[in-house]
Amino acid sequence: MADARQDKTATTLELFFDLVFVFAITQVVYALVHHLSWGGAAQAAILLGVLWWGWTNWTWTANIVNLGARWRRLVLLAAMANVLLMAHAVPTAFDGDGLWVAVPYVVMTQLAAFLTIHHEHQTGGDLAGLLKFTPIATVGAILLVVGAIADTHQEWIWLGALLLTVLASALGSINDWDIVATHFAERHGLIMIIALGEAIIAVGVTLARSDETPPSWRVASYLLVGIAFAMTMYWAYFDRADQIWEHQMAHQSASDIGTFAVQVYSWTHFPMIVGVVFSAVALEEVFLHPDDPFHTFVNHVFAIAVVAFFGGIVAAAWRASKVVLYERIAAIAVSLAVIYGLPDLNARAVVVAVIAITVVALGAEYLRVRNHPLIQATASR
Repeated sequence: MADARQDKTATTLELFFDLVFVFAITQVVYALVHHLSWGGAAQAAILLGVLWWGWTNWTWTANIVNLGARWRRLVLLAAMANVLLMAHAVPTAFDGDGLWVAVPYVVMTQLAAFLTIHHEHQTGGDLAGLLKFTPIATVGAILLVVGAIADTHQEWIWLGALLLTVLASALGSINDWDIVATHFAERHGLIMIIALGEAIIAVGVTLARSDETPPSWRVASYLLVGIAFAMTMYWAYFDRADQIWEHQMAHQSASDIGTFAVQVYSWTHFPMIVGVVFSAVALEEVFLHPDDPFHTFVNHVFAIAVVAFFGGIVAAAWRASKVVLYERIAAIAVSLAVIYGLPDLNARAVVVAVIAITVVALGAEYLRVRNHPLIQATASR
């Protein structure tokens, strides 16, 4: 069955589905920009978790299920509409509008579960993993509704709901799964592109709304710094790392591929998405006040972004291939030293310094690992 699907790639319908997540991610950035505090950062991370697991549910479904049938496409479009409803309520999800996030989440995830279970039942596939994942994940989804109704402790209840979903993924992944590695890797690469696009939009929109809208060398320098940071994150993800994960995933057995997919993609890609979104917030604030030191809390946001994004890649690389990316670990440490150790340095200079540190680390890493068997195995791609 898997052999017949080896050439499966992302469809235009899946790409269309991803577009609502552009809006959703923009809403998370907006929410955090207006709540620059530890509480705001925690809420933003929880909201990203809800969006992430909703997207992940449908990525697994689209990988397993052929969406060619018209009725299946209509089900996905219905899920897409629910994501849009979730996204519009993101900024006020913890201010009384949580049901607008929780209820559409329940609907979209149950639609994904229905399609997947129906397909596996029709084709005689192995339902064991699904039957472990779905009940626990459904309880987690319902817990989101409970948290939205509750007057207090909504953040903790929603965090518990997300942890239940993580537990469900761990238990469900240990059974046999029929996953197409090329499609699975491609879908995660595409959502990463969407998240990186938000970092670019943050800089562009901020400058467009500033008093210096007319083109100038000063504005051009802001744009170049912003795009350079996005390019650095792109390089860190798409130069070697993603190909190695896909290569390793393609060589997993049916009994191991589910656990590999959950740990390398579902789990470690979430902090990467958090890192990209938090960097967008930091860049937006940086370019509002480029010649001033970091805002009291923005330095924490930027530090979280660096640790989450590059740390997520380090974790994924180690889990996929047992390769330790020492240079990236060093880059994280040195970047944190700059962010916190040079408080009088203006914000733009801090970003430039982190870019330089990361580029040096990635260059040194390439020189060290270019002859590694995994690098050679993926070099022709």
